[in-house]
Amino acid sequence: MVRWHYGRGMSVSGTSTDTVSTSSTHASLDLKITVAISTRNRGALIDETLQKLLQLTYPHMEVLIVDQSTDDRTRQTVGEVAAGDPRVQLTPSNTVGLPVGRNLALSGAHGDVIAYTDDDCIVSDNWLEALAREFQDPRVAAVFGRLLPWEGAERTGIETGYKPTLERVVHERPTPPWWVGHGGNMAFRRDVLLAMGGFDPLLGAGCPLRSGEDSDIIHRLLREKKRIVYCPEALAYHKQWKSWVEQTAMERAYGIGVGAQCGKYIRSGDADGYRFLSAWVWQLGVRRMAAGVLKWRNPKVVHLGYCQLIYPWVGIWKSLRHKIDRTKGVYIA
Repeated sequence: MVRWHYGRGMSVSGTSTDTVSTSSTHASLDLKITVAISTRNRGALIDETLQKLLQLTYPHMEVLIVDQSTDDRTRQTVGEVAAGDPRVQLTPSNTVGLPVGRNLALSGAHGDVIAYTDDDCIVSDNWLEALAREFQDPRVAAVFGRLLPWEGAERTGIETGYKPTLERVVHERPTPPWWVGHGGNMAFRRDVLLAMGGFDPLLGAGCPLRSGEDSDIIHRLLREKKRIVYCPEALAYHKQWKSWVEQTAMERAYGIGVGAQCGKYIRSGDADGYRFLSAWVWQLGVRRMAAGVLKWRNPKVVHLGYCQLIYPWVGIWKSLRHKIDRTKGVYIA
């Protein structure tokens, strides 16, 4: 596998509310963290994302970018922004799919913790410090952070990648995974994620089943009685850059991914699949359509709710052609 180094290289539910001590702040800064981004043909978007990451002052960080692009723009952008910075490593790959790229980053990371963000996200100044503090508790397997619109506008009902909750929550039993967090702001103990088999290779952008590798790993961890923390202090921002046509396509992908996840659970004898499917259709379908009429008075919101009534069933149908590795709990690529 070819890797470009920009410098000399680095040696490196139940739910409940809880509190975390700040007395271990200095100890938490000794934790090595790999920040991972999987990207494809978004050389312009990743520029600002990487600039912000390199402004972070966390002492033990590396940035690993898996580039699945079909052009050179991402490599050129990363080279210009990170020239001479030993913390940055770019791995070109001819693979396709967000979970595939995330799994490649997992296998190539040097950190004790691997923190994932997206090429259209901007992290806050203390993002890594907040994550590191949570991982001082050895029981914590994963941490999800708060995610807000980068543009800072008031809510419209059609936002994507939105997790504004200000209350810290500890999850220890299966719960609808979209309540926990979003893939644009998540971190894992690397050894735990490796032991889980990484992300499902067929769930996610660019893959046959279109989305959901982040929510799927949430459920797989909680099903194995691992602890996941939602930490609002670990703040990142998501750019709302997609056109309406692109957003509706993404919403359809979300529905397909949820259907594929729930279909996998049901076929594997996990009754949570029925519970999650009904909750999704009710909350993101029926209630969203009603909110589009009564609250937002916006036909776009109604249409996005309609997508979540229809496309989970498409996802279930599509998933039937794929076999399941029941040991790891993932589809077989």
